[in-house]
Amino acid sequence: MKKSPLLLKLGSVFLLLVVLWIPLSLVRDMVQERTEYRNTAIHEVARSNAGQQTVLGPFMYWPYSETSRTPATESSHKGESNSQVTSKRLFRFPQTLQVDAQLKTQVLKRGVFPVTVYQAAHQLKGQFHAQALPRVSSQQRGGVVTMGRPLLIFQVTDLRGLSGAPTLQLGGQLLKVSSFSLPGLGQVLGAELPEEAWPQALPFELRFDLDGTGSLSWVPLGDTSNVALRADWPHPRFGGDFLPREREIHGQGFSARWSTTSLASKAQQELLASEAQRAWQGERMQVDLIEPLDIYQQTERASKYGLMFVLLTFVGFFLFEVLRQWRIHPLQYLMVGAALTVFFLLLLSLAELLGFAMAYVLATASCVGLLTVYLSAVLGSFRASAGMGVLWVALYGLLYGILMSEDNALLMGTLLLFAALSVTMLITRKLDWYKAGV
Repeated sequence: MKKSPLLLKLGSVFLLLVVLWIPLSLVRDMVQERTEYRNTAIHEVARSNAGQQTVLGPFMYWPYSETSRTPATESSHKGESNSQVTSKRLFRFPQTLQVDAQLKTQVLKRGVFPVTVYQAAHQLKGQFHAQALPRVSSQQRGGVVTMGRPLLIFQVTDLRGLSGAPTLQLGGQLLKVSSFSLPGLGQVLGAELPEEAWPQALPFELRFDLDGTGSLSWVPLGDTSNVALRADWPHPRFGGDFLPREREIHGQGFSARWSTTSLASKAQQELLASEAQRAWQGERMQVDLIEPLDIYQQTERASKYGLMFVLLTFVGFFLFEVLRQWRIHPLQYLMVGAALTVFFLLLLSLAELLGFAMAYVLATASCVGLLTVYLSAVLGSFRASAGMGVLWVALYGLLYGILMSEDNALLMGTLLLFAALSVTMLITRKLDWYKAGV
């Protein structure tokens, strides 16, 4: 039985698609590897500068101890009693908490990888309720409660980010800020409260400059908490557990305002139940300073369309072979497919130096130019190769539109495939495939 040239060509084209799938997968692996290098660069900068920062507080911390006594047992000396001392603590949260932060950013380079760092000037104001020294009664008969000195404390995730000494005023009195290590809280900053201030309503003001990398957040510990942020970075991403009530983003930066109450937030309860930890894991108001266009994410998304690019090109070649009697050898199919595959590697390497948009233009121009010149020699017609070049430019343009429209990427990709299938079916609707395959 005579083998059909059409089936042989289809088989060879399918085999080439399988072969080219391997380098396309290697390109995606390369993108993942470069992404890991970028993340390593961010961690190295954060280690030498300061990492992501969370501001917790200020709030009052009241340590006390409870000594309980129990009657003597037979093993005890006569007339003596057993005693046990238990360390405990009380918290007082501000009635109002107003945070005003001014954030200035800087882009550092670690190799070819950009890392965004910031310095945030903070001013925290608020007031604590007027209250006397709390009365704590022992649950054990004959027990004794000993109150410690109350502290006004606050905490940041990475103390290396503090630029200069914080200033703390309480009731108009300037307090010296020191570092403490407290059970259940770890390393904190704060000051001892003057004894004469305890029964009074206590307005406070805290100022400090805080360096960090990538992300900044605040814990809403006040009965009413408000945060106002102004920054010179035009690409914020708001996260955490509360979105801003107001936001304004423009070319020179952004501003945002958050507001919540203790009725809507579990932050106070989470702090009361927390254990010592390096980073706050509870509720927060957060902003991330993201890159406007993640070149690695975009390149990875582009490479996922690589096999579709090669497939559409091979389908076009095959149809022109059938309809226009072009003669293209399977090795020439392979050459064209290799050029289409190298496009994504070229895009990645150029994007690290020039940015994604410029890299995409240069990679497209390079690959389309190479393929147009190559096909003009293969087909013996510059006009035919120029026509294919126009189709490639249109295809790359559509891919760029898909990459830029994340929300509609699936729809646009599906429409592209549907359009390609529709065109193929329309131009071959009257083709006699039995005669074509002879």
